[in-house]
Amino acid sequence: MSSTQFSKGPSYGLSAEVKNRLLSKYDPQKEAELRTWIEGLTGLSIGPDFQKGLKDGTILCTLMNKLQPGSLPKINRSMQNWHQLENLSNFIKAMVSYSMNPVDLFEANDLFESGNMTQVQVSLLTLAGKFSSSDPAQDHVPELK
Repeated sequence: MSSTQFSKGPSYGLSAEVKNRLLSKYDPQKEAELRTWIEGLTGLSIGPDFQKGLKDGTILCTLMNKLQPGSLPKINRSMQNWHQLENLSNFIKAMVSYSMNPVDLFEANDLFESGNMTQVQVSLLTLAGKFSSSDPAQDHVPELK
């Protein structure tokens, strides 16, 4: 078995390596597109700071319930850190059940601690892409380019 067989990445979609090259830095235009998509679906305002607006996980959990009704029946509204991290963890688990590739997922601290907002952006763009491919009527879904 050659070592090149392990470096090819997934045979479907874009590999993490390709996505990282495409989004090697945070893209404010993609943030604006994601903001419009998320706010349009949820009816909730993210506010002026994208990271802070999503940090507690309530908007993301609401988003997942719009994409998969009932997938997150309990959303913590508490401002305690562990409740917010639980929301993010539940959202990430729901993305897995939405058939997202594990390499496309962000970790809770990527968003909570603002550690890797580029990975958060990649994850949300991938989720938006999965949603648009499952519902062709969606014409305002941001695309990964």
